[in-house]
Formats: sequence, structure tokens, C-alpha cells
Amino acid sequence: MKAIILEAFGGPDNLIARDVAQPRPGPSDVVVRVQAAGVCHHDVLHRAGKLPGAKTGVVLGHEIAGEIVDKGSAVDRRAIGDRVVVYQRRFCGVCRSCLIGRQDMCKAFSAPAIDTEGGYAELIAVPASMTIPFQSGINWPAAALACCPIATSLRAIRSVGQMQPGDTVAITGASGGLGVHQIQIVRALGGYPIAITSSPDKAAFLRSLGAAEVVVSPDLTFASDVWNLTGKRGVDLVIDNLGQTLAQSVRCVTTGGAVVVLGNLDQSAATIQPGLLIARRIRVQGSGMAPIDEVRHALAMIAGGLIKPVISAVLPFDRVSDAHRLLDNRQTNGRVVMQGW
Repeated sequence: MKAIILEAFGGPDNLIARDVAQPRPGPSDVVVRVQAAGVCHHDVLHRAGKLPGAKTGVVLGHEIAGEIVDKGSAVDRRAIGDRVVVYQRRFCGVCRSCLIGRQDMCKAFSAPAIDTEGGYAELIAVPASMTIPFQSGINWPAAALACCPIATSLRAIRSVGQMQPGDTVAITGASGGLGVHQIQIVRALGGYPIAITSSPDKAAFLRSLGAAEVVVSPDLTFASDVWNLTGKRGVDLVIDNLGQTLAQSVRCVTTGGAVVVLGNLDQSAATIQPGLLIARRIRVQGSGMAPIDEVRHALAMIAGGLIKPVISAVLPFDRVSDAHRLLDNRQTNGRVVMQGW
């Protein structure tokens, strides 16, 4: 079968199509024919050698949708032909976290491409428990985005951020793969999204997604603009998709509000004032992938039209270098998805 191999750390041209052995299912596994795979910024960081534990000689990709084409002898809850999303991490299923439905916190998890399999390939073998069936009305590129970025964003806003109807929510990195879906999720949950972007060219696009306000801040010093937009009250919640903007995000928040951190793009340290956290009773919390149940919720919201996956480009797998360049050069509004060879 064909797969995209990361030959060496560095630029997009280090992603090379190769012929590799076809995976075989173990007793509890299924083999999925990959119909679409999203390109996440996590993939870009791995390719560049900027992730702890990252390896070369692997297949990248954890945003995967496809069709089951083979299964092991012990698999009885999945059938050949099932359309599935592949959960983005392995998990043990028996630890305390897994038993309470928090597969995202399983200590035994393995990261696709770093420890196990990746989705930039024709086929992938995974435990059947990692597959989540979905309705035929959702197309392949849309389904590939259900787990990450959509369910990841849903968890950050609803479960971690505890957003309530009527809340005002600021979103940094709003035109990226996470932000474009967070605007829609906040709207669907009855909130008032404020999109923050460094590019004036993206303001109209963000409004078209449902942003109530757009703050253009080329140098990402946006706190005073957000403060003024809210009548000097501050926002109830900030979803920080960048990381380096954490200090600005904290300054935006009203008394009793929260900042949820989803990104760490340049991996630099952020300085915040403890006194501000104390005085305003601000909660700062990290978030990451969603548990499987919230991936199901995300799929239901896509099927119901509450969220429309935002896809900047669909490219064949053999143009993977071009897909990565689009992210490197910040030429995307939403996600890039690969489909077909």
C-alpha cells in the first residue's frame, strides 16, 4: 500500500510517498481504508522536529475518517463497510480514567505517528474500540475533522470552559482550524463569539462564520480592544489557541471568568500576574482532545447542521508537501484535508 513517510525532520519536502506493507488486524483490531485525513498543526510541529518524542520514519496524521475493510476474529461490534472516525489516541479501556469515560487522560495512551500508526496512508489498523461510526450523510472530509478539531473545541468550550448561553467568548487564532469551528460552537450553544486575528484580510470571513465582533491585532496585543468592546466588563471565557497570547487572554477576562488554553504554537513561556488571577477570581485551565462521547456529540452537531466543517483546501495525498506549506505560510482559513491518491 501507499503511505507518506517522514524521512527526516525539516521542511515539507521531507514527506515522501512510499510503498509499505499492508497492515493486518490483530484479534481485536479493524483495518480502515483511509478516505480522508486532516492536516493538523500537530503534524507540522512533528515534521519540523519540535515535538517531544517525535520520530522520523513514521506516518503522520491523527484526523482520520474511512471505511472498515477487514477485522479481527474477536471484533463483533463493527462490520465490514462501516464508516468510522478513528479516535486520535490509543487507550487501555481498563484504567480509572477509561472507566469513567475519560479516554483522553489514559496513562497508557499512544500518540498516532509518535508511538503507533498515522493516517497519511491508504490503510490503517487500529483497535476496534478506537473507531466511532457515523451517519452516511456526513462526507469524508467533514468526518475527518470531527475528532480534532471539532470535538476538541467542543470540549474546551462546553465541558472545560463551562460556557453558558449568553456568555461572551473571545477566541484567539480565530481563522485557524480550531478557531473557525469554535465560532460556530459558541453560536450553537447560545454565546457571543469575539474572533481575534492578526490579519485584517480575514475579518470578513470570520464574520461570515458567525463572529459577533472581530478584533484585528497584528501584534496580538488585543486585551484593551476586547476590554473596550465589552464595556470594560471583560469576556466570560477566552479560548486561547496560540499559547503565547496567554497574558493578553487573562487581561480580557471578567471577574469569575476563565481562560482555556488549547495551543502552544511557538512553545514559549507566558508571564501572567498572579494578583490579577486572585483579584478577578480567574480560572486558567488547559484542555486537549475530547473523550469519545464528545466526539459522538460533535458528529451529531455536524449531522444536524449546527457546525459546518471549514475546509480551506482538499488535496490528494501525493500533494502532502503542498498541504503542509499552506499551514507553514498561514494561507488557510480552516483545515486542509487530504483525500485520494
